[in-house]
Amino acid sequence: MSRLATTAGALFVFVLGAAFAPAAQAKKIAAYPSPNVRVASNETTISFRGLKPGSLGRLIVRGSASGRHAGRLRAHSDGRGVSFIPKRTFAFKEKVTVTLPRHTFFGVKPGRHSYSFATGLLKPKGWRDETQVPPQGDTPPEWTTYKSFPLKVPGVDINVNKPGASKGGVFFAPRTNGPMIVDNTGELIYYRPGLRVTDFRAQRYRGKPVLTWWRRAQVGDYVESSYAIANSSYKVIKRFEAGNGYTSDPHEFTMASRDTAYVNSFRTVVMDLSAYGGLKKTPVMDNVAQEIDLRTGQVIWEWHSLGNIRVPETYMPIPRKITRPFDYFHLNSIERDKDGNMLISARHTSALYKVNRLTGKVMWRMGGKESDYRQANGIRYAYQHEFRRHANGTYSIFENGAAGGPLPNRAKISKGFIFRINEKKKSATLVRKYAFGNRLSPSQGNTQILPNGNIFVGWGSLKYCTEFAPDGKVLWDMTYSAVNVTYRCYRDPWTGRPVEGAIGVKSETDGPDSRVWVSWNGDTRVRTWRVLAGGADLSLVAQAPRAGFETTIPVPGQPARFRLVGLDARGKVLGRSEINTLGELTR
Repeated sequence: MSRLATTAGALFVFVLGAAFAPAAQAKKIAAYPSPNVRVASNETTISFRGLKPGSLGRLIVRGSASGRHAGRLRAHSDGRGVSFIPKRTFAFKEKVTVTLPRHTFFGVKPGRHSYSFATGLLKPKGWRDETQVPPQGDTPPEWTTYKSFPLKVPGVDINVNKPGASKGGVFFAPRTNGPMIVDNTGELIYYRPGLRVTDFRAQRYRGKPVLTWWRRAQVGDYVESSYAIANSSYKVIKRFEAGNGYTSDPHEFTMASRDTAYVNSFRTVVMDLSAYGGLKKTPVMDNVAQEIDLRTGQVIWEWHSLGNIRVPETYMPIPRKITRPFDYFHLNSIERDKDGNMLISARHTSALYKVNRLTGKVMWRMGGKESDYRQANGIRYAYQHEFRRHANGTYSIFENGAAGGPLPNRAKISKGFIFRINEKKKSATLVRKYAFGNRLSPSQGNTQILPNGNIFVGWGSLKYCTEFAPDGKVLWDMTYSAVNVTYRCYRDPWTGRPVEGAIGVKSETDGPDSRVWVSWNGDTRVRTWRVLAGGADLSLVAQAPRAGFETTIPVPGQPARFRLVGLDARGKVLGRSEINTLGELTR
């Protein structure tokens, strides 16, 4: 008999193959990796969704080469599923059979109580599929400097700022410089230099506003990719990686629910592409979409491009020489449609996909070489990014229109598309497109619909962010100076509550008097700065309204010491700086 222990929401299975839960009615469930996946990770867990964790029943997991697998079970935090975590990894390129006598599976013949998937063959020994991180904190070609914040910050210029533009922060992250937030006037709100970050934005986690991003860090030859969640004080409260041994990818980190997130990941496997004019042993990138349970770290949904999207659907040339993994698909967004199935965008097939969440099978393709849809002339697209569904029933993409490969739908300008989909008629109709001048962005970018109906566009490989009115009028436009570009650009409401240690103060003599500069990196609430100054005892000597990121305040005389106090609009003290000695910088 098996022994079952329950600790902190986890179910531990010591001997598999015997019943370990009370009898429960059999039901049809979803399993991931999905039935017939051919390139699953040898480090994969197996997730079961659509049942209470205690009703799983007898479980048998057997690899064709590695034999029977014992392991433990971990309940998902929403109580709607459970993951099997093997004690040891599976073999490469083996068939894994999963049997649950009490249950049947979506994606297999009716009545069957088992299904199988296969693991893939990893890249050849010594092959490096990660490019190395550029030097961190590179100096931008143009920058802004501050007395109290002694860093070179990428410069921001506001080209258009008209009535009707939305409030809230603008979030972007020029790679190799770091994440930034600015306001409508271009004034800095927050900057964290030296991080290689993408998809930096405000979201909600467990009901609270947070900042989220993907980060890649390097120590020597070791490269680590992970996702992070920070609270309103800019403290990281959660770090996690893609599940099942896959490499965390920078293209997507979207909160799926209160406790789960969609992320994109990948792994390189060896494939025979000789039938398509390639090599017998070609490293090919398998793009993997996942939903991660952030409380437990378990994968609760997973989908693979390989096995679902054929390699010949790509517009990229089939490689005849190995120089890097063949990125035939290039997944760049994951979204849930209104019926619960999944929406996928792939740049290198120039297509949008709807995927059955339960089985992994493609329900339809829009665009690309094998489109199921008739598209109006106004919404033909190429190398697009960020396929999103919106509450008003519309969908959006950022239409790049250009990239490195041949394509009949190449465009002269990039644009944001808002459109409608008729699944019965298999047709798509344009609502409106949003373009500005002759901007053509070969890579990256996004289209965001704001709560007031305005449209916010990030231009990817062009260093612009633009807000449009619903009728297409340009209300706001920004350009920035940085070594590299930002993958996406967002506008969202944000209230920053940084720790007091982030208050920077610089003081200097100014003839017979003094001058003090103060900034609080990440703050959005201070409206007034008070200056306390003196010798052993400090008293109020000056105050001034906050004037952007850094406020300059003249002080009579030459006090020996200073302390700055930040007040909100009602006069409440929000923070106090460390004591600053005249002539020094305090941070």
